[in-house]
Amino acid sequence: MHSRLLIVCWRRKLFFLGASLLFLLALWFWGFLYTTHITEDGGKIVSVRELMLGSAHGGRHESLLQRLGFHERHDPALDGGSNGVEPHGAAHGEQGSVQLEGEEGGVKFVKPTPGGLRSAKVRHTNDWDAIMQDRTDEAKQINQQPSGKGQPSRHISDEMRMAAERQSHYEHELKRMGVPVIAGLGPGGRPPPAQRLVHFDLKGAPPKVSYLRRLMPILKTLGATGILLEYEDMFPYGGSLLPLAARNAYNRDEILELLKSAFALGLTVIPLVQTFGHLEYALKLKEFAHLRETEDSPQALCPSYNASMAFVEELLTQVIEYHMPAENGNLLHKEDIERLTPKLTHIHIGCDEVYRLAECPRCRHRLKDQLFLDHVYNVATIVRRRWPHLRVIVWDDMLRHMALDALQASGIGKLVEPMIWVYAEDIYKFVQSNTWEKYAAVFRTAWAASAFKGAHGEGLLMPPIRRHLENTLRWLAVMQGEGNRFSHGLQGLALTGWQRYDHFAVLCELLPAALPSLAICLSTAAKGYFDVSARTNPILSSLTCPEPTGEHHAWLELHRDSMMVMFSRCMFPGSMIYRFILRLATLTTETEEYTDAIRQRRGWLTDYNIRHNFSSAARVDDLLGENYRLLNAVSNLARTAASTLTEVYDHWTYGEFIEQRIFPMLEELKRLERAGEGLKKRRVWPQRPLPYLKPFEVLGIDEKT
Repeated sequence: MHSRLLIVCWRRKLFFLGASLLFLLALWFWGFLYTTHITEDGGKIVSVRELMLGSAHGGRHESLLQRLGFHERHDPALDGGSNGVEPHGAAHGEQGSVQLEGEEGGVKFVKPTPGGLRSAKVRHTNDWDAIMQDRTDEAKQINQQPSGKGQPSRHISDEMRMAAERQSHYEHELKRMGVPVIAGLGPGGRPPPAQRLVHFDLKGAPPKVSYLRRLMPILKTLGATGILLEYEDMFPYGGSLLPLAARNAYNRDEILELLKSAFALGLTVIPLVQTFGHLEYALKLKEFAHLRETEDSPQALCPSYNASMAFVEELLTQVIEYHMPAENGNLLHKEDIERLTPKLTHIHIGCDEVYRLAECPRCRHRLKDQLFLDHVYNVATIVRRRWPHLRVIVWDDMLRHMALDALQASGIGKLVEPMIWVYAEDIYKFVQSNTWEKYAAVFRTAWAASAFKGAHGEGLLMPPIRRHLENTLRWLAVMQGEGNRFSHGLQGLALTGWQRYDHFAVLCELLPAALPSLAICLSTAAKGYFDVSARTNPILSSLTCPEPTGEHHAWLELHRDSMMVMFSRCMFPGSMIYRFILRLATLTTETEEYTDAIRQRRGWLTDYNIRHNFSSAARVDDLLGENYRLLNAVSNLARTAASTLTEVYDHWTYGEFIEQRIFPMLEELKRLERAGEGLKKRRVWPQRPLPYLKPFEVLGIDEKT
């Protein structure tokens, strides 16, 4: 009993002791908050309560509660009427303000209204306002522009922040659309190339002139400033060069209409005439075979023949003079010539990929570089002597490895302008920085060349648009960085569209199939960056595409739609061919996968089974089911090919295309069908092992030897 009483007493003592400690702690904490002071520069002590209520006499600081929108009710009797402070809000005069007053001596809340959150000027403000003002003045002194114009750098910082946000949003949209993000390119950047040329390679699948004329206004809308025309054997040569013209070459009236259309739209026309390499179309002929560098190859001209230079001069003369309306009057009326600004200002003399050089007996004793430079100098001299106003362009690839001294000593620096071409994504891999420095030391100006088709495979049906777009974007960045090296800058960018890799190669992507690629690359080159807005980017409107619907998907998705099926809904010139090529590409892929599976992965219709007539009829019948479907689809496509392609091409071209692209598929599918039907007919099979082909029999080697 006694012990229990002691326990109860101790518990009470501990309870009262704990309560006392908590009370003292709370009292100390309140006293700390109530008596905390702020020391001013002048040594005056202001309590937190005074700061909150703004009651510091003679202070320079505005009440914190006032800064937050709470205003103390002033009583003139308390202030003795000596401070002259007007009641807060008395001078606002704003309509719609609401005042909520509390008890006497309390505070009132003034609802902020548009146009004014500050009260009328007061003669004596409190200390908090002075502190804030001191900090503001200090910040202004730090951020003040040295120009003295009074423009604070805070405004510049805000603009930089907003620009960074816009660039971040722009890059986000690029990634969303699958467009490569290139540092330094975007809205508000450097201006685009002054000249944007579209290259038409006519040595393969030459379009009808009527189709090219329909494309001219579209190219102009997309930002083209000129056309680079590579005729090869499609020009109507005459005289001694008459054999050069192909049987389906354009006639002079057709070229006249083409040039008129270009001139009427303000598009310059630059003819491209090969004068060294890639002369297969001429040197393959018996009449000009003696001009070859090597007897077994018509690839390059022998520069040591006097007859070679006479041939080149006649070639240039016939093409150039037909493109000079001011002299021969064959293009336009005199008043039209005077009115229209485009004139023939440049001639491109080719000279790329001269593979066979310094091999003939007349040339082999000379250095290859010197031989090449001398020929370019001689051809350029002919042009400048005959047509002094013309500027000469030459492909640059043969110059890249040459020494600076050799280039400077050759004298070509004042005669030609190199067109630097790279069609891959990494420009500097092929044209390094030291090459740019070398070119700038020799030439006053230069051109660049990208590609919108015919650069990533000799047998493609559709161009890889994303790769071509990245090539264009990379070139824009390189031109911005390297253009200042040249005394006259870089002239512009040519978007090349190759139709064959050379005169003997099969056809590359057809022009209508590559028109969306051209539109994307050209509009990008014309702006200097890729415009992510469907409204301001002229691609969709120029190609007569439906307006994009929905916000969940971008209007262009290069990473998801590699075949660019979205453009199949457009109605641009040649859009029927575009849709036809899409279907052909799909069937080609399906056929290749099927035949590859038959030969490599399935075990009953391989070449071995066919050769030995040894297989399972049921298995073969199962495999032929897909063959029948594909054969029917390809046959239907072949029947519609001619009527579809005739919109743009003559029968020579669409006949060649069908033979190269559709006929091989038909032949392979029919071969498998015949072989399968033969295997299904057999009812008796020999014993194993079957006779096998010996390696020496396949190679045609006598076993005894």
